[in-house]
This record gives sequence, C-alpha cells and structure tokens, in this order.
Amino acid sequence: MRRRKALSWAKTFTNIKRQESDAIMHARQSLLFNNDKPWAKRNSSSNFDVTMGSYDGAEVCELIGLYILTNLEKRLNQGSIGLYRDDGLAVFKNLTARTASKVKNEITQVFSSFGLKITVQANLKSVDFLDVSLNLQTGRYQPYRKPGDRPIYVNSDSNHPPSVLKHVPTGVISRIKQLSCDQEAYSNTSGVYIEALKASGFDTDPPANRGATTTNAPRHPRKQRRRNIVWFNPPFSKSVATNVGCTFLRLIAKHFPPGHALHKLFNKNNTKVSYSCMPNMKSLISNHNKRVLNQQPIDQTPNSCNCRDRSKCPLEGACLTSSIVYSAKVTTTSHNDPTTMTYIGMTGGDFKARFNNHKKSFHNETYKKETELSKYIWSLKESNTSFNIQWNILKRIPTRMTAHGQCNLCTEEKLAILSADKTSLLNKRSEIVSKCRHSNRRYTRPANRRDPP
Repeated sequence: MRRRKALSWAKTFTNIKRQESDAIMHARQSLLFNNDKPWAKRNSSSNFDVTMGSYDGAEVCELIGLYILTNLEKRLNQGSIGLYRDDGLAVFKNLTARTASKVKNEITQVFSSFGLKITVQANLKSVDFLDVSLNLQTGRYQPYRKPGDRPIYVNSDSNHPPSVLKHVPTGVISRIKQLSCDQEAYSNTSGVYIEALKASGFDTDPPANRGATTTNAPRHPRKQRRRNIVWFNPPFSKSVATNVGCTFLRLIAKHFPPGHALHKLFNKNNTKVSYSCMPNMKSLISNHNKRVLNQQPIDQTPNSCNCRDRSKCPLEGACLTSSIVYSAKVTTTSHNDPTTMTYIGMTGGDFKARFNNHKKSFHNETYKKETELSKYIWSLKESNTSFNIQWNILKRIPTRMTAHGQCNLCTEEKLAILSADKTSLLNKRSEIVSKCRHSNRRYTRPANRRDPP
C-alpha cells in the first residue's frame, strides 16, 4: 500500500490508467546478477527497487520527490523546500537554534515514514548544491565543482554531427554565465572550463567569452502555429560523403510536389532532418565482448524437448529452445528438379509453441494466410506437390531492449532476412520495417485482474 501512495497522489492531478500503473509497479521488480549469481539486498528479500541510470528510474524519482515535498510542506508549513533526485535544499528565515533542531527532526520523521533515511545539515549560511555554490549572507552564487574534478568534453574531431560539435562551447559558456551572479564570479570560475574546451580542440575565441551578462532579459517568443513534424534521423558518420539530409529533402520535394495528394503531410515545413549519434567504439567493443563471452551453447538436455518420439522432433531434441531466429526450408519432392524455398522467422517463447502455430496454419484453411510460409504450403497442397520441411536454429538471442530502444531478437531476424538468398526467400521485404512486437509485453496482464489495495 505504501508503495502506491505516490501514484494515488498523482492521480488527483492527472489521469493514470490502471494499465500504466501496473507497468510502473512491474518495472520496479529488478534483479542484479554478477558472474551468473544474483545479488541480494542486505536487509530485505524484496525485489522492489528503483534502478539508476534509466529514464524510467528518473521519472519515478521525480514523482516520489514531488510527493515527499507535498508532505513536507504540509508538515512544516514554512520555508522554501526544493528536491532534485536525492539532493534537497531548504531555506528558513529567523529560526532559533532550538527551532532549527525541531525542523530537522520533523524532516527526518517525514522521510522515515516512507522508509527512507536522510542526512540533514542545518544552520548553514553557504552551501554547494549540485553544480552551484550559494551564499545566503552575501547573496552571491557561482559555479561549483568537487575538488579534483576536471571537466572533460568530447573532442572536436570526434565522429559527431557538426551541429552537435558547434554548440558544445556555446552551451558550456552559456551554462557558466547562468550560474554566475556577475562578471567577477564568471571570471573566477570559467578558466577551468575554457581550458577543458581548448584541450578538446574547440575554438573559444575572445568575443564568445566577453560580456558575461548574468541578467537574463525576459524573452517574448513569437507565437507560431504548432505543426506535426515528421523527423528523419539518419545515423551520422564522417566517412559518408553523401549529404544524406539534403538528398532526403530533395526526394520529398520530387515525389510529393504541390498538388500531390500527400503534399500536405510531406513537405519542407513539416518534414525535418536531424542526424543521430552512433555508439562509440568503446561501447561497440564492450557489447561485442559481452555477447561473445556470455553466449551459451544451445541446451540439448532431456529438458529441451518434450516430444513423445524424439526422433520426430522438428529441431532434433531442442524444440523447447526459446528466443531464437529460425529457418524453415521447404523442398519439393514431386518433380525431377526439386526446388528449395526458405522462410525465416523468430519467436520470443519456446519454438514448440511457434511450431504448433505453423502446423495449425498448414492444416486449417482458415489460417492459410497467417504467414508467408503457410501461403506457400497451401499453394503446394493445391497443386498436389509433395514436400518436406527442415527446421533449423539460425541464432539464439535474448528478447530484451537495448539502451537505444532496439530489440535484439527482431534486429537479428531482419538481418537474417537481408542476408538470405532473395531468389529462394519466402519472406516479404515489408517484414524488414515491421514494428517490434516484444516492446508491448510489459502492458499485458491477466484478465479480470484487480488492482491491489
């Protein structure tokens, strides 16, 4: 019940569906493994946790932080309190030492009521909060970095889009200006950042560094009609000489000219290009090493097959293997010149269940158009052509989403389709751009399920 308090509080401000609430709570069940051994919490046997380093964890942290701030405001009814992730800052005026100690105890009690521990430092006149140093006595503020922490920026010659590299020095200098109360504070703290930019090969010319104005004048942007923008995000690489973005926009103008039925949907005003960054070499090598070192051979123990007659197992004793990309080779035997056609598929569950679905589409005419394989089988049956099917496992890979939102299993299936011989392939080209069906698994739940109290 306590774990759903923040969600119940959030429902008073916005509409949160039960499906979304279940997905949020289900994502809190986390497991951590090291050398194939699970790590257990020291003082708890529950799998409930908010993982770090993900967008989901950050959003949950924000929700809980807002809920805690609401309770602190009701409990204290004074001062200004702020919270960012696991760091908080509060300002109280005209408090005696006894009152400050009482406020400190009340804050600790509020966090303890949620099963959280907190360290409170009171009676501070200056504080370093995140990346800014604040002083209540003088009213001054300036950028802050931990002792010994040196800023490091991406190199100017790295394989990033020019627009990204162009805005690195501008963004850094702009951030330092915003965190500086005046020109003196900017001059005292900007040196280490300017040196780091120069070490990375960026040109920090003097005009960009002068005039560190800290008074942010209010901006009044022009009202613009919001359009439904369609973004094209090709990966960027300096080794590609073709201007992909320009070529794409020319194709849009060529194939969707004014007067075309789809010109309103695809034109230069609502179709934009923005290059995406690819993983760096370190992450590529690391992912490759993990994939190679953690790859396990296909388990062909007695538990990997439940066929009554193992000699008739479609995968030769491995029909219960899950998360695989497989192939089905259909060879005709009625003619003197037999032909072989190949179908490539994948399954996140065990192959036996997928195989039974294929058999259903082979024998039940209602499902004859379920797959390209079933269409071909029925065409052979209608022409009285005998055939046999040989099933093989092409690759075994877990069904999990990568950090870039890609499904490894679906990607491997599409790669196998692209690499196969087109003259003997049954799969359609449209399957290469099909949507991943595993990304929606977290939203499924048993029917007639009630929300827990």
